[in-house]
Amino acid sequence: MSRKFEAVAGVPGRQRGISLVMALIFLTVMILMGTSATVNTNLQERMAGNTRNRDLAFEAAEAALRAAGSTLLNSATRAAVPAYYPANANDAAYWAAYDWTNSGSYPSQTISQVHSQPKYVVEKMPTVGTTEYYRVTARGVGGDSNAVVILQALYSYRSKIKRIGQKNQLFPRCPNLFRTNK
Repeated sequence: MSRKFEAVAGVPGRQRGISLVMALIFLTVMILMGTSATVNTNLQERMAGNTRNRDLAFEAAEAALRAAGSTLLNSATRAAVPAYYPANANDAAYWAAYDWTNSGSYPSQTISQVHSQPKYVVEKMPTVGTTEYYRVTARGVGGDSNAVVILQALYSYRSKIKRIGQKNQLFPRCPNLFRTNK
């Protein structure tokens, strides 16, 4: 009693398997999209981590600049600052190769989550009139040793004839970092 299926109006008599092929193509496209999304997510996580490390290094270098500015408020400390060497003026290669492990000063505060504590170097620039200039170069390291930021700031100290109520002032060349002697 075998019966042959007869074609009903509009339905073909045999299947061609196109739905299986379409499902496999659709599955392949979905796998490619998922792999691409995973790679993209991993890349974004790495970029975010690198940005965080650089931000930590930048904050550490800024903390070192603030510590150096506070140190320069003391006139005895300013007298002991080594002289500026003009051949190394603003030379990024010089400061990148500078021996930060055996020289420089540490800020008094310690910073957490950094690979190594920031350091700074203060140099006395040429005096112009009654104004003494100091260049501070600070180096901060982020969460790993590859994230390094080097910042520089120029501070000036004006020596004036004191009148009653006047103070000597330290003016950094950054408008929002005003400091005065106490």
